[in-house]
Amino acid sequence: MRFNLRSSQDNSKFGVHVLVVLLGITSWSIMNGLWVELPILVVHLPEGWTLPSYLTIICQFGNIGPLVFSLLVYLTPRKKIETPTAFVIVVALTLCAALYGFLWQQRSPIGSKEHSVALMSLTLCQSIFAATTSMAYLAFMSHLKAQYIGSIFIGMSLSGLIPALAAIGQVPGEVECVTNASNITNVSLVYETRNFSQSILLDLNLLGPGMEMTSNHNVDSARHLQNVNGSEVSLRHYNEEPSFSVKYFFLMLASLGGFSFLSLVLLIHHPYCKTEHVDTKKEDNCRLVQINSFTNDSKDTQAEETVERTQFDQKQLSTVHTELQRHQQSDCKEDDASSDKSIEDESIDFEKNAAFNSLELEDKDEKEGQLSRAESWYLLGLLAWINMLQTSFVLAIQVFSSLPYGLFFYNGATKAENIVDPIACFLTMWVRVKSLRVISLLTLLGTLFSAYIIIVAAMSPNPFLVKQTAGGILIIAAWVISTALNVFAKVTIASVMRSQGRISLIYTGGSTQTGTLIGAVLAYVMINELRLFKDSPWC
Repeated sequence: MRFNLRSSQDNSKFGVHVLVVLLGITSWSIMNGLWVELPILVVHLPEGWTLPSYLTIICQFGNIGPLVFSLLVYLTPRKKIETPTAFVIVVALTLCAALYGFLWQQRSPIGSKEHSVALMSLTLCQSIFAATTSMAYLAFMSHLKAQYIGSIFIGMSLSGLIPALAAIGQVPGEVECVTNASNITNVSLVYETRNFSQSILLDLNLLGPGMEMTSNHNVDSARHLQNVNGSEVSLRHYNEEPSFSVKYFFLMLASLGGFSFLSLVLLIHHPYCKTEHVDTKKEDNCRLVQINSFTNDSKDTQAEETVERTQFDQKQLSTVHTELQRHQQSDCKEDDASSDKSIEDESIDFEKNAAFNSLELEDKDEKEGQLSRAESWYLLGLLAWINMLQTSFVLAIQVFSSLPYGLFFYNGATKAENIVDPIACFLTMWVRVKSLRVISLLTLLGTLFSAYIIIVAAMSPNPFLVKQTAGGILIIAAWVISTALNVFAKVTIASVMRSQGRISLIYTGGSTQTGTLIGAVLAYVMINELRLFKDSPWC
């Protein structure tokens, strides 16, 4: 296990780090905004508890974007299409965020049921561009020095943190269950707050037939309860409006797109940032595949490197020779011709040895930084597994794992998960892990805590400790720890793959999307087809 603290002397610029972070914020800000708004959305929209599973499976159709991007990269290996793609992504995601603000609550009938067609259509559109960021943004980072790779992940994580902090300030309204009765003067009803598992019995004196109950709340659904003395009694749940609306929440996310667009322009064109650009041809050293289309580029790159190395060696030899001549002139003026010849021969030998040792050290460093093909595929497999769990499957069942403990804990779980994500990414800026054993251990521990979440969700709506505060605290703790471990392992793998070149980063993005797709399909089938996860009515 090897940890290294990154020094400040890494020849990177703080301003470029900031711009890279701003670029990464746009990547998943809309999708993360949807997730942190779920405590409000599941109450207002007709899908209810199954809404997360619908959103998760719809997002997987967004893999069309990465597939098209991968095909273009394969067909046009000499063209770096990631830069124009990044511009298209930023503009498209900004527009989607603005449209969410105005259309999120629109419903349309499909068959005999109503569905949130507008919200789901926008989710499909923005997921295509958001999913492409996993490949396009990482490929774009190959144009910058390796020191900046962690910053793009910090930005991607902040795309979850910023919506989470905004949602905390939003303060979702309470859900209340009230009676709707006739022909009865006294009835006991259940009043349920955010923690709907804790009920308070209230005695209300009602006025009798024709009574109307006034409220400033939104009525979302009702459930028939019982008949008392021939009179019908039912419970309706009312939802108070949050401190600021969902509309303004998404418009705030749209404003972030403007900052990301500006940062992308500066990263490409500003002289301050141009000094941090690198030649990607020298880094296309991926060992995962051998494609003829890349062979010619590789040969050209090797030829250029040979010329540059030869020029460097000649300069190095010239410098050493000059220093030796100065030494001869100052210390050996009185030596005879034979001594001069001896020194000259020694200088030539010294020059050759110095050049040989320099080239040998460079070759050794390059070999130590390279992964074998088996190691590369192993890390990509771990990355797919992590994303299957953390990015799609457990998120789809988050409502089943935490909402049985109360809306308060569900709200806390959605916010905590998005807050811990950037913190874990931020740690990778100082703590580097390169050992495959340590990465495997982190993945195993993250999997164990994810397993706890899955077990609790499978027991919904009556998991253990369901009526105790300790149960809610445990599930939030499980979400925090599993997210921290999985995200740290995920970013660490990406950092290791960054050292393998541009094509390796493209494969890293592909592995990310593959794992996410598998997890989403499994979650949708288990929730909506097999009904392995059960929900519960509000009242």
